[in-house]
Amino acid sequence: MSKSSNENSARERVLDVAEQLFASRGYAAVTLKDIAKQLGIKQASLYYHVPGGKEDLFVEVMLRHLERRRQGLEQIIAAGSLELEDCLTRVGVWLLSQPPLNASRIVSTDLPEIAPEKARQIERAMRHCFFTPMERFFARYQDRLRGDAGFIAGRFLSSVEALSLVKRYSPKTDEQLLAETIDLLLHGALKS
Repeated sequence: MSKSSNENSARERVLDVAEQLFASRGYAAVTLKDIAKQLGIKQASLYYHVPGGKEDLFVEVMLRHLERRRQGLEQIIAAGSLELEDCLTRVGVWLLSQPPLNASRIVSTDLPEIAPEKARQIERAMRHCFFTPMERFFARYQDRLRGDAGFIAGRFLSSVEALSLVKRYSPKTDEQLLAETIDLLLHGALKS
């Protein structure tokens, strides 16, 4: 293996470990020492891979994570059937297979801890990579929907994200919870 591929591999490992820790604990609760410990290296060695420190590492990890989400969402939407419920199910199953984004925690807790321009960069990426693909998807069905496509996209994404917590307390499968969520979103809670 060449030196540059070893460096790339080591850097990817740093990014992967940092992503996992930031996702599970949040920005403020993770230190570079935690990341180094998880990697089995000295904290000083970590600066070779992340010379900008924790804040730059967090931004890079978030942008990478969000870009993967965008690619996944767009791929599923492009490959999916034109049936609204079928495509939503595919998107929901995929989202549930990913580590939770915890968007509300990121916005309310993590972003206030970093420089405002970096926080805005992440917020723009969250909109572009996570929200916009679903907003465009729902816009295709605007003639069948009551309400704004953006609002419905936000409700769908936040509802699916909440399922990662709900499923801890429910005997139902992911697919059953997702089907109920989609039905509730599209048809409401009241029987007609």
